[in-house]
Amino acid sequence: MSEIAILVALHKKGSVMNKVTFALGLCVPLFAISASPPDASRYIQDLDAAMEVAQKTLAAGELKAVSAQSRSFSQLQSRGEAFGKSVFDEPFGRCFAAGVHAQAWWQAQLAAAQRGGSEANPGWIKRELANYQENKSECLKATKGGGKPTTERIASTSETPPRKGCLKVLGLRADGAVGTIAYTCPVK
Repeated sequence: MSEIAILVALHKKGSVMNKVTFALGLCVPLFAISASPPDASRYIQDLDAAMEVAQKTLAAGELKAVSAQSRSFSQLQSRGEAFGKSVFDEPFGRCFAAGVHAQAWWQAQLAAAQRGGSEANPGWIKRELANYQENKSECLKATKGGGKPTTERIASTSETPPRKGCLKVLGLRADGAVGTIAYTCPVK
């Protein structure tokens, strides 16, 4: 069995590895494989706590505290990347999005504070808060579902969806034309 096949076999069994040594003596670093998904509930609690502290921090107006709060939101948003890098990453992409919108809400709060309380884009703070709350809710639903994906991808070039609720995935087809290559459907 080749070293790559061994690596794949170990990966499928869920082994945690830091590196693999090949016969030639080369070391190739690998990402550690997590035994369980990140704790989304705890992440949401941390975001909620940061948002609660943020309003008190702005009201106090201490520059060092505001700077520390900005760093805190940046760190939280970075932590959210453990759940994916897009809202479409199943099953916890919405947790990542919650962090992005919490950070955007903070930025909107800061911008309004710098303008004496008026928003440069009217409704920005309210929109970001609503986006945060929506993504938070979806993130927590994913944790209750045991982290199971809510959608599946079905390969198909048909223009008729396989069932209700499916969305087309467009791409380059085998014949060279751009068109339907699959569908993303809710899991039955």
